[in-house]
Order: sequence, then C-alpha cells, then structure tokens
Amino acid sequence: MPMQNRIFFHFFSSPMKIIKSVVIMFFCIMLLLVQACTYNESYIKSISNDITTNGFLNDDCYQCIITARPDPGIEGLVSNRESAHINLIKTLETQCYQELYGAVVQLHNNSMGDSSFNDCLLPKLKPYIDKRVIVVTYYNEDYSKTAVIRIYESRLKHKLASLQCK
Repeated sequence: MPMQNRIFFHFFSSPMKIIKSVVIMFFCIMLLLVQACTYNESYIKSISNDITTNGFLNDDCYQCIITARPDPGIEGLVSNRESAHINLIKTLETQCYQELYGAVVQLHNNSMGDSSFNDCLLPKLKPYIDKRVIVVTYYNEDYSKTAVIRIYESRLKHKLASLQCK
C-alpha cells in the first residue's frame, strides 16, 4: 500500500471510529429513554380515554373503577363530598385488590378461589397494586366519588394468568 494511502486511511479511520461510537451511545441512550417513557405516569394515563371499562384495556394495562359513598346522615354538598373522598382514600387499596383478585380468578378459569389460594395470592398482587396510578376522579350525582385507576406492567395479563400458589 503506498504511503499516501496509509496516511489517508489512518487519518480518517480514527474519526470514523469516534463517530461510530457516538452513534452507538446515542442509540443506547434513546433505548433507555424509551424504556423510561413506557413506565411514565403520563403514558399510563394516555393509553386510552376510556374511563368506563373495568378490566383489561390491553395486555399491559388493567383498569379498576372504584366508587365510595359518603357516610350516612351527612348533610350538605361539601360535607358529603369530603366524606366520600375520605372513604375512597380509605378503601382504595382494598377495592383495587378485590378487582385484581377477581381478574386473576377469571384468568384461571374460576378453578381457584378457596381461602388458601386467597391467602397465597394477595401478597403476590401487592407489587402490581403498588404500581397503581389514579387516572381521574369525579363526583357523581349521589355525592359518591369515583376513581379510575390503572395498573400498568409489560405483559401484565400473562403474568397474572401464570401466578401459581402451592
């Protein structure tokens, strides 16, 4: 190889390696950014505008619709709404557990449902319940308060269907 070609090749091979490394790093950063966006709360809220479906919106997202009523005997709009809000906050996690438990029983074709399965399943549902995101809350005409909650995880439906209790 002539001397001129060696110098030319050596001079331009190093910048090309740098550019290649920068491009690879850029794609890695973009991949991490896309991964971070998939678990972003705003992404979960934008999955669908449907706030009436109680169940799976897709294989990655389960939606619970929970309603709490005000305590009996309370009078006045503000007092009723405050009572409904407090009752919703108190029962949010429990009702979400019940909804998700019902979905798991359906995924298992109602073949499970005894108390030992219940005791085993509840701790396994906790990581999913902890990922809940309140999409919207609203008051109803009867002063009750409704919350639309979404639980998002990649392949959620498959993971819930494959839960095992021994």
